[in-house]
Amino acid sequence: MDARHALRRLAAAVMAVCCTLGASSALSLPADRNQPIYIQSDRAERDERKGTTVYTGDVEINQGSLHIAANRVTIAMDGTQVNRIDADGNPVRMQQKPAPDREPVDARARTLQYDVQREVLILTGQASITQEGSTVNGERIEYFMQEQRVKASAGSARSGSSRVQMVIQPRHAQTQQPATPASPDTPPPPAETEDGNDAP
Repeated sequence: MDARHALRRLAAAVMAVCCTLGASSALSLPADRNQPIYIQSDRAERDERKGTTVYTGDVEINQGSLHIAANRVTIAMDGTQVNRIDADGNPVRMQQKPAPDREPVDARARTLQYDVQREVLILTGQASITQEGSTVNGERIEYFMQEQRVKASAGSARSGSSRVQMVIQPRHAQTQQPATPASPDTPPPPAETEDGNDAP
């Protein structure tokens, strides 16, 4: 799996967590998958023996509406196949729009780990995923793509997040159209008498 496909699946994993909250029905903008990947950082180091590329210092990765910002990103590859993406930050932040008319999904954590082979995404350290007011917060959020299973766990009281928190916003109710005001020339409806018949 090349870097473009790996990033797309990483974004899909984050958005799938939002699907469990009822916040999103689509995984990403279709146009994103065909966009080039832009990576900017203060430094980059490639280790051919280990098959890793490490980007450090204000790292920004962009692909269409997908945006990842971190202090350090490590991409591990086997030949041309991406095996793992690790990001550290204060916090790591990832955003992507699921559809042109939807608010972006926002994921944050101190560390982000994506195991491409096992298809497991792990956010740790004050982790949160938010879209359109629906949120899940925990010290650790795991998403197992093959099982379509989300697991959120709390930290200790010392970490400041001793409880998992979820906020699920109701679906937007259909707004009722206001009644059309009667024209001044429109006669009022006939009045009813007590026996239910129209008054003469």
